[in-house]
Amino acid sequence: MILRSVNHENVVRFYRACTKQRKYLIVTEYMAGGNLYDFLHKHNNALELSLILRIAIGISKGMDYLHQNNIIHRDLKSANLLIGNGQIVKIADFGVSRQRSQEGDMTAETGTYRWMAPEVINHKPYDHKADVFSFAIVLWELVTSKVPYENLTPLQAALSVRQGLRLVIPSGVHPRLSKLIQRCWGENPHTRPVFSEITAELEDILRPIQVASRSKGSHRHIKQKIQMKSQR
Repeated sequence: MILRSVNHENVVRFYRACTKQRKYLIVTEYMAGGNLYDFLHKHNNALELSLILRIAIGISKGMDYLHQNNIIHRDLKSANLLIGNGQIVKIADFGVSRQRSQEGDMTAETGTYRWMAPEVINHKPYDHKADVFSFAIVLWELVTSKVPYENLTPLQAALSVRQGLRLVIPSGVHPRLSKLIQRCWGENPHTRPVFSEITAELEDILRPIQVASRSKGSHRHIKQKIQMKSQR
């Protein structure tokens, strides 16, 4: 029902559901690139900063749209992010999602341990900021191409988060990106940024990189023209 109600370029598109057979089926658009988890970890893809930022911006925009529509995903992780043509990334799997307007506080331990916010692990009341924590783990995956807490079992990872431990951000990561990850996985949900702020920050980091890339491309084009002239 949630998937049917949403429409955004960074959320997987719902087409039909089949409910007459024993096994219920959902038909969505085809995402040729598979999921982000496999793309990063099974194919050992190390991504350039510009691509990391473009993927992160797409996820952030999709999550911002969901939160603006009072939808909390509750299981945001790289395996639930699908890659389409042109490396566009879309949010999928709304099996445990919930409308914020539903009655009662959310305290259920819902999601996947390696991406789960501490307030969820601790069975405390939580809200949309739990998704922001999960996004921080995805962002860490993008900059490292590593599985979160790869040397720990899922339960050990959850216990580490509960104790306040966080993943190590490599020193070579863009300082503003590193700072954003730390803000997003902060212990206090109220100090975590909302997705509109995250998108703005990511776009601001990307802007000079795109300018530099275009400038490099134009210099290369001029150089080729000069070489062609000299050959004449």
